[in-house]
Amino acid sequence: MQDLEEKRLAHYSIQRRLARGGMSQVYLAFDEHTQHNVAIKVVHCSEDDYFLRFQREVKTLSALSHEHILPIIESGVHGSWHYCVMPYIERGTLRERLAKGPLTQEEAGSILEQIASALQFAHDHGILHRDIKPSNILLKDERHIYLADFGLAKDIKENTTITQSGCLIGTPEYMAPELAEEPATTSSDIYAVGILLYQMLTGRVPFKGSTPLSIYWKHIKEQPTPPSLLNPAISHAVEEVVLHALEKAPGRRFKTVQAMAQAYARALQTPDQIKVVQLQDAHIMSGITLGVPTQRVIPVTASAGSSRRRVHPAIAALIAVLFFMLPLSLGFSMYKNTSLQAPMAQGASAQFASLNSTLHEGPPIQLRKSTSSNVQSNNQQGNGQGSGNQAKGHGHKHGHGHGHGHGD
Repeated sequence: MQDLEEKRLAHYSIQRRLARGGMSQVYLAFDEHTQHNVAIKVVHCSEDDYFLRFQREVKTLSALSHEHILPIIESGVHGSWHYCVMPYIERGTLRERLAKGPLTQEEAGSILEQIASALQFAHDHGILHRDIKPSNILLKDERHIYLADFGLAKDIKENTTITQSGCLIGTPEYMAPELAEEPATTSSDIYAVGILLYQMLTGRVPFKGSTPLSIYWKHIKEQPTPPSLLNPAISHAVEEVVLHALEKAPGRRFKTVQAMAQAYARALQTPDQIKVVQLQDAHIMSGITLGVPTQRVIPVTASAGSSRRRVHPAIAALIAVLFFMLPLSLGFSMYKNTSLQAPMAQGASAQFASLNSTLHEGPPIQLRKSTSSNVQSNNQQGNGQGSGNQAKGHGHKHGHGHGHGHGD
């Protein structure tokens, strides 16, 4: 890729480069007409494929006027360079904010509401974003965000593609499992928002790996760790919303991103359903006492279209021990002291039944293996105006994004 050597583009004075990707570069510039700093994305005219994608992004953003979508101020041609001008957001990206730690449920809810509003607007106008991630969420201030970087955006009804055949395009950490075999849909955008919400609440993405392909394979085959195990402050109702958005089957997710945001808002108003079960000292054998500590048991109710949560390994082990030892303890007690046997059996059985009734495990979801051997990845770099890099196959090529961050 050629570097921009000019010090001016039209009436914009180039200050410094903010980001460089495989398809474009982003510069900080000074608008001599408005006396404001702006961000300018440029693509050289010799890069045919990149220019086509650049043109599509400009056309898309020109048609999407929304308070939470980063707008285009101007676009044009200067010499051998095509450019588009956007507001420069100095505060940075959500990625940089998450580097300091997870958000509260309320903070995450505020950002989710704004993202959902912007993305629903795009979906209603027939546009898929296809690259939802923290470095593409810009923080105008503490209360206002922008959804940025529509460089991978695509018309829902569009049959043509710029992407090479057999390749997946996007950022592996946020890509829906069905993309291995099916075109992107609004549901795959919703899945990415679910990953983003998971990350906002826990400080990490649910699936990690050493290569883009290994990460994406986990989306297909593995279940995410329940977020409340990573952050106990997450309520059961909020967790259900997150896991519903991360369903493997697209048809089992929220129908719209707006419905997801509304469900989350309701979840914030729902009291946390936590049962604390105290099993008093159970006399397992004469002279031996098994003190069972208090367990924080989160009951799971299967909401429509959502998977049931897996049993925590520690709780499963406790159940196994009780199943095995309880008959022995009752038999020994009958032999040793028949007068104590009845109340012990009734008390232990009742408490165990209460514990067991709160535990559920749904059937495994059967998935076909991905036959795709190529993954295009965005390993995000940027300057506060969007995101980053793309890797193709097992390699990497820098993308056209423009965010402050260096990866999510």
